[in-house]
Amino acid sequence: MRPNYINFCMLGLALSQLAGSLSAAEVRGTVSLQQAGLFRDGGTAMENIPISVALFPVGDQTVPWRRPQAHDVALRGNRIEPLYVAISRGDILRFDNTDRLYHELFAHAHSGQQPQEVRIGGAGDGGGNRIVMDKVDDWHWFCRIHSKSYARIDVLDTSLIKMVRPGEPFEFRDLAEGAWQVRIAAPGAETRIVETRAITAPPPLQIKLPVKGVVRGGAGLSSPKTAVVEQLFPSEPSR
Repeated sequence: MRPNYINFCMLGLALSQLAGSLSAAEVRGTVSLQQAGLFRDGGTAMENIPISVALFPVGDQTVPWRRPQAHDVALRGNRIEPLYVAISRGDILRFDNTDRLYHELFAHAHSGQQPQEVRIGGAGDGGGNRIVMDKVDDWHWFCRIHSKSYARIDVLDTSLIKMVRPGEPFEFRDLAEGAWQVRIAAPGAETRIVETRAITAPPPLQIKLPVKGVVRGGAGLSSPKTAVVEQLFPSEPSR
């Protein structure tokens, strides 16, 4: 066998192994919730609270690009569902009005950006609307007509986002090795930033997140009761 051919094969194998080692790093773990402040129901309500886990590079790592995704937001009488979700910058909210009620939705952000507004007619009038969420912030949605309507939608400048329940494992794979930040948030909780490193077969992170107060309504989580600042606008940091 010719030496040049052998050298070429060895180079290809080395490059393949290097690429595999670069993409083998991961970050994984679980998030548990802790009662704090106004939270008084530690049963089903705690189990059903949605949690967002997002990953941000520290340094020159890159996150994978993906096409903007559409997220369905259902309007049912006085409720906006889901109560909470985190999405990537540029994603689309697709409102589905499931009843015949007229809605005037508006959203406020932590940073004082211009509020978002959407007017949605009844289901019988072809009600529905779409809006591109291209401004990074924690957006708190309300309705001018239905006083109990509330939802929180975090818009983040990363495509690495997972929505989990308390105790449900999360995992980000095929990462560049190095330092990363994990952002953890939930309705009624302060946002946490945890520093970590992406490595091959890392020990799982065990992250605790204090929850101050989200109440249940009906069969599942609903909007907070009369506006409590810590509930609707939890503390920074936010990405």
